[in-house]
Amino acid sequence: MPGMPIVLSGQESASNTDILQGTRLQNVPANGTLTLMMTATANDVGTNAHAVSLQLPNGGTPMNGVSPGASDAGGTTGLLDDQTYFMASFVVAQGGHAVFSTVLTGTSVLSWRVIYTPH
Repeated sequence: MPGMPIVLSGQESASNTDILQGTRLQNVPANGTLTLMMTATANDVGTNAHAVSLQLPNGGTPMNGVSPGASDAGGTTGLLDDQTYFMASFVVAQGGHAVFSTVLTGTSVLSWRVIYTPH
């Protein structure tokens, strides 16, 4: 429906070159804001961590190999603790494809939520 937010969430336990492929946000339905929230079970950069990137539909790359950090909740898989998760918002244009990806080194699990809010 036009004007309705879209909320997606999931977990990545391996590298994934296009997390939003095949979802309702494969193509941006209208001009809006894309908010990403994420945390990992470990953040030992170089040995056990995720490096996340985002390429916007216009080709801009506001995030490239960013470490989302790790939850201090005992490494609880699936927990987006509002005191420790990484969050960023970006304006997106209708019709394009935002490429949200992660490269994993080690065994860390990335928990993520993407919220699209139309303007």
